[in-house]
Amino acid sequence: MMLIYFISWFSIMSWTINNWLMIWYLMEVCFVMFVGVCVAGKGYSTSESTMGYYLVQVIFSLVMLTFILFYMFNLGYMCSFILTLGLMVKMGMFPFHFWLILICGKLEWISFFILGTLMKLIPLILLYYLFCMSSFLFIIVSSAIFGSLMGLNNSNIQKMMGYSSMINICWFIYSMSISLSFFLMYFASYVAMLCWLINVLMKYNIFYVNQFKFSSMNLSSKVMIFIYGLSISGFPPFLGFLIKWLVINYFWYVGFKLLMSLMILISILAVYFYLQLFFFAMLVFSSWVKWYTINFIKFGLLSFMFLLSYFVLFIFY
Repeated sequence: MMLIYFISWFSIMSWTINNWLMIWYLMEVCFVMFVGVCVAGKGYSTSESTMGYYLVQVIFSLVMLTFILFYMFNLGYMCSFILTLGLMVKMGMFPFHFWLILICGKLEWISFFILGTLMKLIPLILLYYLFCMSSFLFIIVSSAIFGSLMGLNNSNIQKMMGYSSMINICWFIYSMSISLSFFLMYFASYVAMLCWLINVLMKYNIFYVNQFKFSSMNLSSKVMIFIYGLSISGFPPFLGFLIKWLVINYFWYVGFKLLMSLMILISILAVYFYLQLFFFAMLVFSSWVKWYTINFIKFGLLSFMFLLSYFVLFIFY
């Protein structure tokens, strides 16, 4: 818990610093502490994949440090390009996503939550400082397309959500190109949705789709997983759709209609991830499918708070 606290604190503190070397240093401190969270009390397979992740991150961190010094003292060309590639590796974007898929499926849910949220904050702010975000819009579409296609037919829930996070990184960058305040609202909404979903999966210790067959999960929990998954993927009228709709609304009026149309199609494939998960959980790997036998009052209050969250967002918009 102490490591998680320090990772959260350093990730947030980096947004108040405008020195490249200090931000790089905080990013590496968070990385080392995250490795400690990953390997705490785990077996050989987790240590092996974490070691591969560690080597990849260390190599690109040293490359980034070298070109940060070049960039600060104007000693070389193409520094911005190399730093951009290094940040894409840090965030797990295509075509540098191999380490993300390597480690997904072998983490505890709390480690996966940190990897999908807090570990993305520092690379994103460095990317924002580096250059104009509008010049990067069409480049990251490839990451969204690859994530939407490779996430299909995955039995490992963490890998499926890892590919889904590749799509959400693109939306993060789009929201950041509008304003930092809008990005913080988007990021906070994503953290809340991912926390809700992971909380249910962690409660029943589910990592694979076929584990639904052997779990004692009741219908209310399965429905909540379905709702949270649809919200993360951007299915209307949930919270994830509304924050994406604000981004689409802005870029549509700016003139990026083709880009937004493509991102909408990609998000539809992301919705299919969770529809497929719900189909297996409710029908294929369920010993009963009688919906009317369950009392839905158990999660009535939680559902009300969930619905209230996106109504509040709609009113503020």
